[in-house]
Amino acid sequence: MIIGYILALILSIVDFFTEGFFSKASPNKMKFISVSAGVSVSYIFLILLPEIYLRSMEINRLLFLTVLFGFGIFHIIEKYIRQNFTGPALRKEHRVVHSVSSFVYFFVVGFLLVKLAGVNNDLSAVLLFIPIMLHIIIDSLPRRHTKKHYLRAFSASSPFLGAISASFIDVGQTGNTMLLGLVGGALLYTVVRESLPRERKGRPMYFITGLLLFTVLILLLWNIGF
Repeated sequence: MIIGYILALILSIVDFFTEGFFSKASPNKMKFISVSAGVSVSYIFLILLPEIYLRSMEINRLLFLTVLFGFGIFHIIEKYIRQNFTGPALRKEHRVVHSVSSFVYFFVVGFLLVKLAGVNNDLSAVLLFIPIMLHIIIDSLPRRHTKKHYLRAFSASSPFLGAISASFIDVGQTGNTMLLGLVGGALLYTVVRESLPRERKGRPMYFITGLLLFTVLILLLWNIGF
């Protein structure tokens, strides 16, 4: 279980120090996004969705709907903001909602890392950790450094705070499955909406590289009985 706390702490550290990691004009930014998207797609379809499905079938198949809910709620929030605010108000509202939703999302991720490491095995937590860490770095790409370091530190602490809360909060197997479904749906939305480059943007070879490398890793793990 200790690995869950370590992974959550690493996420918090990465979130704090990677803010503004790439400049907007960096030629490596799109390469990194493309590789990350490939890794995330492989993880979602080969590990995350099957695991949520199997967990749901053991308890109640309706729990699988939490994936749709996680995907849908992120889409609805973004559409509401874009359709009801414009100009400076849009940017401010989007920034506030993004900060709050990201804090809650990564808090739940930290919580799940500890639960996965405790109930399943450390490897399940590590596999979730990899695409989430890449997403955190991508999420930090367009931002400038926050002048108020205590706010930045508090925001970045959400995964570790979630991990700590897992020490004294037990939501049971049903609750863990629901949370995993919500995270899965949100991660799927993030990959489709933000990480997969659109139109002429993106580097297909880097996407394929990330996809194949993580797929090969998963196949090797399957071969040894994971």
